Amino acid sequence: MARKALIHQIEARERRGRWFGALATLLSISLLLSGWVGLFAFLGANSAYGTFEEVKHDWVPDTRSMELTLPDLSRVSRIYAESGEVLAELHDGRNSEPVAYKDVPETLVYAILAAEDSQFFEHEGIDFSAIVSAAIDNLISDRTRGGSTITQQVVKNAFVGSEVTIQRKITEAFVSAEVERRFPKERILEFYMNSVYFGAGAYGVKTASEEFFNKPMAELSISEAATLAVMVRNPSLYNPRTRPELTLERRDEVIGEMQENGWITQAQADASVEDPIGVIEAPLRRGLADHVVAEVKRQLLNNPEFDFLGATPEERKKSVFGCPADDVACEGGGGLQVFTTIDLELQNKANEILRTWLPLPPYEENLAHCREILPNETDDFLARYAETHSCVPTGAMTMVDNWSGAVKVMASGLPFEFSQFDLAVQGRRNPGSAFKVFGLIAALENGFTMGHSWSGKSPVKIECPFPCAPNGSNIWTVRNAGASFGVIDLAEATYNSVNAVYAQLSLEVGPEKIVDVAKRMGIDESALDPVLSIVLGSSAVSTKEMANAYSNFATYGQHADDYIVSKIVNSAGETIYEHQPEVTQVADPALFSAANRALKVVPVSGTAPRANIGIPQGGKTGTHQSYLDAWYVGYTPEYSTAVWVGYEAQQVPLENVTINGQHYDRVFGGSVPAPIWAEFMSFVHAGLPVTDFPPEPGNIEKFLVPPPTTVPNVIGLDEGSAAAELRQAKLNASAEPVPSLEPAGTVVNQSPGGGATVRQGSFVTIYVSTGEIPTGAIPNLQGLTFEEALDIVRSFELDSGVRINLIQSEAPTTDPALVGRIVATEPPPGTVVEGAIDVVARIGVLQEAPPAPTTTVPADD
Repeated sequence: MARKALIHQIEARERRGRWFGALATLLSISLLLSGWVGLFAFLGANSAYGTFEEVKHDWVPDTRSMELTLPDLSRVSRIYAESGEVLAELHDGRNSEPVAYKDVPETLVYAILAAEDSQFFEHEGIDFSAIVSAAIDNLISDRTRGGSTITQQVVKNAFVGSEVTIQRKITEAFVSAEVERRFPKERILEFYMNSVYFGAGAYGVKTASEEFFNKPMAELSISEAATLAVMVRNPSLYNPRTRPELTLERRDEVIGEMQENGWITQAQADASVEDPIGVIEAPLRRGLADHVVAEVKRQLLNNPEFDFLGATPEERKKSVFGCPADDVACEGGGGLQVFTTIDLELQNKANEILRTWLPLPPYEENLAHCREILPNETDDFLARYAETHSCVPTGAMTMVDNWSGAVKVMASGLPFEFSQFDLAVQGRRNPGSAFKVFGLIAALENGFTMGHSWSGKSPVKIECPFPCAPNGSNIWTVRNAGASFGVIDLAEATYNSVNAVYAQLSLEVGPEKIVDVAKRMGIDESALDPVLSIVLGSSAVSTKEMANAYSNFATYGQHADDYIVSKIVNSAGETIYEHQPEVTQVADPALFSAANRALKVVPVSGTAPRANIGIPQGGKTGTHQSYLDAWYVGYTPEYSTAVWVGYEAQQVPLENVTINGQHYDRVFGGSVPAPIWAEFMSFVHAGLPVTDFPPEPGNIEKFLVPPPTTVPNVIGLDEGSAAAELRQAKLNASAEPVPSLEPAGTVVNQSPGGGATVRQGSFVTIYVSTGEIPTGAIPNLQGLTFEEALDIVRSFELDSGVRINLIQSEAPTTDPALVGRIVATEPPPGTVVEGAIDVVARIGVLQEAPPAPTTTVPADD
């Protein structure tokens, strides 16, 4: 029985479809022409049907063959922090979040119907009485209104457009009838409520509820629902924020319509019209991590890893942001859930620390600083410049997970509303000595050890086989940031950050190999120029790259590229992307472990004691030439963090500045970035168990042992030349002054002697003449062989400077024990002599004893 009734309903709709379009067409024409006299003449004419069958044939397409699919509405995409906080909503001016009809509260549905089409569930696409009423109003009053139903509005926006022509209006009527035939009323109304524009970028009832009342739809009151419904007709005219009185008047009319239709009681209507308009102020469009959001958007639109979002930039943009608000032909897009690796608590802490240490001053104070650093600019220029640029030092910080490459923090010292330029990622700054670590790894990969030594004398002039100096010459002069050093090994040159050593290393290893190592370790976005000075940080990089690269020292070279987008889910709830870290072994783990030994000294007794947080850690300072940039990049077993401090837009020396209440003549990596790093990383590790780096590999010794070198003979050279010869042999000279007849400054002896084999970096003692006449007491040589006596004499000469010419002379002895040994010297032992003297050594020669005398005993008589 039910099925038979359903068939009759279908047949009735089919019959109505044959005459419905003709009638609707005439009414549409009548409304356009405002010819209501002709309209009513038509209503009484029996021939109307035949006439408009011809109109239908000539003017209207065959709707039965049309593809009428309600467009897939754009949706808002959202970016999330690691722990689920919403960082941003993404749309292209069309802030839309479609919902199912069943999820829209009845009060809001009734309010929409009351405002737009109270007969929606009664008519079949066109409300004839509404058209007639609108035509009369348009003719007899100055108020213009349309007679379009909700279905007609859907058809106009989704299928036929809004061109003001009779042809379009006729098409709209027929298509409306066909849409009503194909789709349930609830589906049409659902599409309408999700697609209409409410103003302020809000499309659809869910978004409008949040935009204007900051609440979900289910919590809307009758008056609030009516206010939203009013805005659909004309969001500019009925804007409750700018025209509250006009909106209130129309709202109350809608409430009255709701009561007349029986959708609310009279008591509810009376109470609702007493409510104030109640909309919230336009929310401040500031997210929780706007620089992070900007980077995520940049990657989604440009990173080849997300090519699946679209083959062209336009397709990608639509996939992420949905359709532009002004493109009515566009459909679909958006609705993505983009999950990031950002730890919002740590991100907020990093921002707090940076802005405490390096706050952006008020405009007038900033302007005064701009005048100081840009003295040649005009007042007009400076006034504009200070509005968008910081003229005081600022900073940036990035932290990555050592083992996965996940970016946990990406903080910029300047608020996003002041500067959208992300200093942590887009900012490229010279890292100074923080780049030395790549030269260190390149050296260890190419046969050097931590025990290899170079002279740390400053300045050092390096002669290159090609132009290598900033002035184009082949003599590169390099100075240490601090004092000169002697011949030191690579380990000490690292934790004391000795430029002179690393400049020589760059020449011996080759800048191309240093660049190759840097790229393999994670400096993969910035351009690196393979020049000798690359090892001292001549190429600019980002904090993100540096943090990721330093993670290799914690993992012993197990490298994972940094990433910030961890997962993407589409509007259907399907995971369409999930990052899988790819770990590669950059170099021998023992090599990184050896380097780690030196880098662990840096925060303890090297250049960054202010970075010491009392747990296993390593790091490296960096101070760019002329103090233009200051860095500290450090790591723990879990995380690596890079901190940069400098000026945002100008290359200005960090000299004579006050930071965090302390005056600095010059800012070094160890003076400001290091304690910033320590404060942040102390917070990071406050709740974490203390862990250590992995055990050192068994083959680490081969990267630690100093290589051998041969001691040159420097006797006879002046002290400076002797020291230079020893430095050339990777040895240190330790000078001892001695009186000597040789000219003052002449090396008269050395220990170890020339030709000896020792380890690089060893000390050779050189004895240097003072030019004074030496004096000394002749040593006791008695009882020694001549060879033994020579050794004593040489030692005496070394100590006293007195030269002894030891001469052999025989001395007869009858004591076999003294044969071949000195029995006496002339002068005797203890005689004080000066200058040079001949000393005769009497050597015992055996002399037979004379025969005993013979005694004759007389014979007895």
